[in-house]
Amino acid sequence: MDFLKNLNPPQKEAVVHRGGPILILAGAGSGKTRVLTHRIAHLVGSGDCGPWDILAVTFTNKAAGEMKERVATLLGRPVQGLWIGTFHSVCARLLRKDGHRLGYGRDFTIYDEDDRKSLVRKIMAELAIAERKVPVKAVTARISGAKDNLFGPERYQGTAYDPFEKEVARVYLRYQEALLRNQAMDFDDLIFNAVRLLREHPAVAAEYGDRFKHILVDEYQDTNHAQYVLVKLLAERSRNLCVVGDDDQSIYGFRGADIKNILDFERDFPDVRVVTLEQNYRSTGVILDCANAVVRNNLGRKAKKLWTENRGGEDVALRRCWDERDEADTVGRAVQRHAAGGGSLRDCAVLYRTNAQSRALEEAMRRQSLPYVIVGGLRFYERKEVKDLLAYLKLVANPADEVSLRRIVNEPARGIGDATLLRVEAFARGQGLSLYEALRQSEAVPGLGAAARNAVRPFTRMVDMLIKERLTLDAGEILKEVVLQTGFVKALEAQYALTDEATSRVENVQELVSAAGEFCERSEDRTVAAFLAEVGLVADIDKLDPQAEAVTLMTLHNAKGLEFPQVFITGIEEGLLPHAASIESRQELEEERRLFYVGITRARERLHLSFAASRRRAGSHLPAAASRFLQELPQERLRTEAAGAASAPPAPAGGVADDIFGYRPGQPVRHPAFGAGRIVAVEGEGEDARLTIVFQGGVRKKIVAGYVSAE
Repeated sequence: MDFLKNLNPPQKEAVVHRGGPILILAGAGSGKTRVLTHRIAHLVGSGDCGPWDILAVTFTNKAAGEMKERVATLLGRPVQGLWIGTFHSVCARLLRKDGHRLGYGRDFTIYDEDDRKSLVRKIMAELAIAERKVPVKAVTARISGAKDNLFGPERYQGTAYDPFEKEVARVYLRYQEALLRNQAMDFDDLIFNAVRLLREHPAVAAEYGDRFKHILVDEYQDTNHAQYVLVKLLAERSRNLCVVGDDDQSIYGFRGADIKNILDFERDFPDVRVVTLEQNYRSTGVILDCANAVVRNNLGRKAKKLWTENRGGEDVALRRCWDERDEADTVGRAVQRHAAGGGSLRDCAVLYRTNAQSRALEEAMRRQSLPYVIVGGLRFYERKEVKDLLAYLKLVANPADEVSLRRIVNEPARGIGDATLLRVEAFARGQGLSLYEALRQSEAVPGLGAAARNAVRPFTRMVDMLIKERLTLDAGEILKEVVLQTGFVKALEAQYALTDEATSRVENVQELVSAAGEFCERSEDRTVAAFLAEVGLVADIDKLDPQAEAVTLMTLHNAKGLEFPQVFITGIEEGLLPHAASIESRQELEEERRLFYVGITRARERLHLSFAASRRRAGSHLPAAASRFLQELPQERLRTEAAGAASAPPAPAGGVADDIFGYRPGQPVRHPAFGAGRIVAVEGEGEDARLTIVFQGGVRKKIVAGYVSAE
């Protein structure tokens, strides 16, 4: 097969390059997935290497699955032996095989954020650290950041410089000890421990260095320090490293992503070949003009300019609204007009900077009877009944997992209360046993009454039976046994009797059983541990159904990697976009600009922008100023449209810039708090202009232009 067919010249150059590192700077919509998949197929199809010689890493399970399917289609056969997955899944696979060198068995548990907080909270209680002074969330964030930077507990302890850091250091040390004792790792550990393994065991590093003759990394601009080091270690021997990314789409600095990894790649690999993909196959010329105009204001970037053969396109709609309710209703009406014209609801995505903004939008969708889905809301695997059943599976796979044991030892209720657990835990410490081993020896626990022993015995018998059955049954069959043996469904029906919630929760149980069965149908490894590994690494975006006939609501961060015919970016205001926490730092402000750029480039056909003159925050309506980013857009590409509500500020004649900020003496204006007034003097220009306004009743105020709207 001709793997170069339908590729443009830079794409072909990227696909055929051999002999050393290559950096592919892939602008938004420039076909980077096509290049990656064609490069893998070309490597295998040309006989340069076998699929087992290739490691391909990306950031979501969905992207990994799509890449594997595309490669198989290109080759015309299933791809056996290819290592392709997320950083976390690849590291988990590596540690399942060789983690014993760090003291971990194959069936270690992967703790999610709730598990991590639960364990940290317990350790803080043991250390008498008050949560009101040292919040659990702050502690877990510091530990996560330390692991991202490859700071173990001892090194972190050596750099702790204030009382808070020193308390975190105490918790961090005990936390890592507890994880090892529980045979568990959190998400950060997967990469942290993989780097440890490669650094501390040269033979393992050599094995994987020899195995992976070609390494491809997608979304390289989103890598953190630990991921950067991991990639360098794996590519040290072959140096056949291909990284693909776009510095203009680096938006995860708050998670530890370091844009310098891509900006400095040429310094790390002086012999690198650099290929830039600038032809966009997604958006109209109008949309790209807006994207280019915004992002060129960033100083920390590599020069590139997106272009397209589709030079047409509708102007960008810009709507100024009174408040968040007016804005949400306006968006809803625009969606309805799209649907009335024959468009699909799934064409439409509504993007916002913070999760809190979704409330007004959800309410508007409900008022206007528009079906919608939220990406990043409460995920299926975060629901209580689902997490309870997964905790049973975690305990069956790894009886040393105390966090999971504590979660379900009395779920459903079976008479094993806190007092019983305290006595068993004291016995476990005294005997050097795990908590589950101590439960199995309940007859020997001092002070444990007959009722408690009678409650513990059936529980441990059931778990022991499931542990034994996991050797012969697959994950789906074990889960069915858990549901049956625990009486889980009956307990839910009794707890939520005669309510819709009972039905919903039972349906969630059934859906989890279906998910386990589906996993076993498509996977070679059907064990409980393998199922838990997949479930533990599911991201929000992996669950998005592109065929759902509904409007998609999501944050700008969650929208990365997606595209929609119609995109609405809401809340483009100072303090929201850019976020208030980013305004004082040039680097953070540039990341906010990149975030706006990402939102713009999600749109294929039509882009809608909106902002409000006031927004409710902390229970009060406060004035809002239009974002500085709106002034960076090419004004000739914007069309100001009236907002949907009858009370919305009208769009005056003149250019869009004048519509937003161009006020003059004598002009009537409205302020969300002071009402109608008239300008008597103007000082300065743009959003920072100071307007002297006389309001009804003779009240005279000096107000920044962005806080008022034209009458």
